[in-house]
Amino acid sequence: MEDAHAGVLNLSHEATTSPTERVSFFAVYDGHGGANVARYSGRTLHSRLLDLPEFKEKKWEAALHRAFLKTDEDLRSDPVYANDTSGCTAVAALIVPDANEKGRRIYVANAGDSRCVLGLAGEAKPMSYDHKPGNAEEHSRILNAGGFVEFDRVNGNLALSRAIGDFEFKQNPSLPAEQQIVTADPEVRSHQWTAEEEFLVLACDGIWDCLSNQQVVDIIRRGIAQGKALDVITEDIIDRCLAPDAEVGGIGCDNMTLLIVALLGDRTKEQWYEWVKSRVENNVGYNTPESVPPVFRSHLQQQSTASMLGQAASNVQQNASMSLGGLSGGDILAAIPRVLSGQAVHEDFDEQNTEHGRIVAEENGAPANE
Repeated sequence: MEDAHAGVLNLSHEATTSPTERVSFFAVYDGHGGANVARYSGRTLHSRLLDLPEFKEKKWEAALHRAFLKTDEDLRSDPVYANDTSGCTAVAALIVPDANEKGRRIYVANAGDSRCVLGLAGEAKPMSYDHKPGNAEEHSRILNAGGFVEFDRVNGNLALSRAIGDFEFKQNPSLPAEQQIVTADPEVRSHQWTAEEEFLVLACDGIWDCLSNQQVVDIIRRGIAQGKALDVITEDIIDRCLAPDAEVGGIGCDNMTLLIVALLGDRTKEQWYEWVKSRVENNVGYNTPESVPPVFRSHLQQQSTASMLGQAASNVQQNASMSLGGLSGGDILAAIPRVLSGQAVHEDFDEQNTEHGRIVAEENGAPANE
């Protein structure tokens, strides 16, 4: 397992009687080429964030930028990791009091292709965007730093364009860290808390390769309406995304880490469950469907599909001279309507750093449940 994650319900450790006055931090780190960088980031990034002057001055966006880059710098200068070639994505959510708006604000910092989605009255609001080499801004930075993009990969190798680690792509001495071929500098987005926020979802691409943003929100909402706890729902989602075998082109075969953060506000956990359940049952906000199609067909469905295709091909071939005169065998097969595989359509705590990738946090000051 190359992933790591962290959840800290009261990052500043300041005593407060109100959960809405706390600063909370949640993050997912998806490692590649090894687990060391992801584990290092999961252990240390939020501690660096806490120690920064920008954090103490409540300059939240600047603090997140600096925490990502400082983690990258410290990792590079640590002799323990001198020969480590691994890297990791990082997506982090920081939930803070907002004195100006007399409420709360959610900041999300992202570097790479892990993702954060906000469940807003049942609708999936993207709080981050994937950093891929083919994106215009990313592509331009890669070229300007002396790199190239081939087969939608950085220098024909890396399938994402921002990451912590991956120092072989950060070798241009004339450029700052933000302008290297691959950078750890995150994109930061924010959202002002209203009365409609239900939960945050942070997950690595092993989840998003299988399910769309809205499908994940739908599964969580419907699960709550059915009386399921969040830890059960996280397992349901991960089980749904696991490939039945290794013959599906890599989809469903990746590491998977998923965090669901219940945005309780001033509710208790029990009140929050009832609130979301009532909204789903009364169609408040987005009309959540009863079910989401499976990502993968079952073995029996695959056999049935294969049988149908075989029979269709046989029937077409038997009648080729009458209805498809002049077509070759290959043309005949090409003329048969394609049957889709059933894959989903993709859309374009006290500190805990466990590695199995199933964690639920309630953003109310109670310990995060593993």
